[in-house]
Amino acid sequence: MSHVFECTAENAKQIATLHASAFQKDEAWDAKAIIDLLAQPQNKAFGLGVPLQAFIIVQHIAPEAEILTLATAPSAKRKGYAAGLITEATKQLSVEKWLLDVAEDNHAAIALYEHLGFKRDGIRANYYRRENGQTVDAVLMSLRLAGHG
Repeated sequence: MSHVFECTAENAKQIATLHASAFQKDEAWDAKAIIDLLAQPQNKAFGLGVPLQAFIIVQHIAPEAEILTLATAPSAKRKGYAAGLITEATKQLSVEKWLLDVAEDNHAAIALYEHLGFKRDGIRANYYRRENGQTVDAVLMSLRLAGHG
């Protein structure tokens, strides 16, 4: 796996471009939104590859961290990059418990998280609103790491 690095506001345009390629148009975050997120000290981003092949943005309030977004370039899927980013963020931030929500219709992401040991904790009804006005439930998931409760 390529070298994982901590992203800064200087990476925001690359992150936004990758985010747009990985998510539906109505879910894509622009560079300003990413800069605003990274300006908050509890938020961290890690990237992989040059050009950027995958990234994760997390909100870390020790000992927990929430995955705010995670994306892999369409051409780089199924190479273990997403799992590697979660592993690296766990190490760098000393995370004991991961939290996330994911759109119920994002079957690939749910499969990845379940493969990594995340458990379904519940549903947040009608959480995501699509461009066409339809809503999609969010699946709430968590992962408590071994040795931590």
